[in-house]
Amino acid sequence: MSEFSYFWHDYETFGADPKRDKPAQFAGIRTDADFNIIGEPVTLYCQPPADMLGHPEATLITGITPQYALKHGVPEPQFIATILAEMAVPGTCSVGYNSLAFDDEITRHALWRNFHDPYEREYKNGCSRWDIINMVRLAYALRPDGIEWPTRDDGTPSFKLEHLAQANGLMQETAHDALSDVHATIDLARLIRDKQPKLFEWVTGHRDKQSARALLDMNSRKPALHVSAKFGAANGCLSPVMPIAAHPVNKNCIITYDLRHDPAPLLELEADEIFDRIFTPSEDLPEDAPRVALKGVHVNKCPVLAPFEMMRDNEATRLNLDINQCRRHWKAIHDRMGEVEAKAIAVFEARVFDAETDAEAALYDGFVSNDDRARARDVHTTHADRLAEGDIVFSDNRLNELLFRWRARHHPDSLAEAEKDDWNNWVAKRLEFAPDGGLTLDEYDEVVATLMERVKGQPKQLQLLLELKAWGDRQRAFL
Repeated sequence: MSEFSYFWHDYETFGADPKRDKPAQFAGIRTDADFNIIGEPVTLYCQPPADMLGHPEATLITGITPQYALKHGVPEPQFIATILAEMAVPGTCSVGYNSLAFDDEITRHALWRNFHDPYEREYKNGCSRWDIINMVRLAYALRPDGIEWPTRDDGTPSFKLEHLAQANGLMQETAHDALSDVHATIDLARLIRDKQPKLFEWVTGHRDKQSARALLDMNSRKPALHVSAKFGAANGCLSPVMPIAAHPVNKNCIITYDLRHDPAPLLELEADEIFDRIFTPSEDLPEDAPRVALKGVHVNKCPVLAPFEMMRDNEATRLNLDINQCRRHWKAIHDRMGEVEAKAIAVFEARVFDAETDAEAALYDGFVSNDDRARARDVHTTHADRLAEGDIVFSDNRLNELLFRWRARHHPDSLAEAEKDDWNNWVAKRLEFAPDGGLTLDEYDEVVATLMERVKGQPKQLQLLLELKAWGDRQRAFL
């Protein structure tokens, strides 16, 4: 059996969309189960592709310009291969802070763009993944003693890593520097383990799918406490939920109901009306049409769940939770369980996601066949000239498009003249119209100009923006 270790990690990026925006910096530290550091930290920058714009706001947060990453970084294939080698060490649990929602998506999409399996490092050879942010939220909600909890101006708790690190005197030399953030994450996990060891043991011992399914028992329908940012910081990001139905499409999702809310709309409305109440944008809903509090819990994303009985009366009061009312809501649903389950299945069955139009963002548009997975592995051992001759052709057109872009970015000399024209035309279209989302070049320039006005009198920030302006000017060569 492989020896267990944590690989704590963090990315800084050139934007907030993990499907489309590129990584700027990565840092990782391996520890044993007791948080003792093993080996040397991994820290590296990623060279941006020549066609990348990025978002200026991201650079103001991280301080990393495209020019800096280009000078000090490595090409993305080398960057992500180095990261994968660490995460795929047998027995590794890759872990971060808000990493399931963001950093893991950066990893998956970088692996996808560079012809690695996006998922194997999450389960193969005893490997797994985790994210401590919801453990932190659970500690605030149920067992807050021994930890300083920073608040925002409105009095609600802040779960930002930098705020928690500062309030608790944890090591974080520079917020939004990847290595500094990793140290702060390790220290925060250690703090919770030391101050609330039973809670820490509970969360780490119940982060697998089987534990989540057991707590969301579809036979008893017993309520469970669930942690999610969607419940709001004012409520400690925690609510009791009732398992309603297995998701009709996603086998890793269980549909639940938030028992804070009156279930009358769930009980009285038809499925199509419930659908509208859930998926219509808030600004398009009438004021007298409250949301229906159905929520999917993804058992493969280490959901933080706990028995309903863990809620103490004093904590319930602090979290604006009326336990008796929740029990009444549970009974009202349970009395009409068959009808409610059928409605929930119909609602989520009716939801259809549009296919991504851009290959780089289309990871979740379908699994890759075994034959194409084998071809993808061959990309790394096939000379660029042979790739240019068509030695590797995929049955999945997403991968053919990715291979063309991979060659254009990392082996431009392998492109024929017609391919060079196709590449330049594609980049020009992207910069001019942004068909895959993000900023057009004109919008980028406008954002830079606006930010320059905002940071007058801040020479460091202004210098970053001058470099970003120069980067935008460089991109105009494609037009």
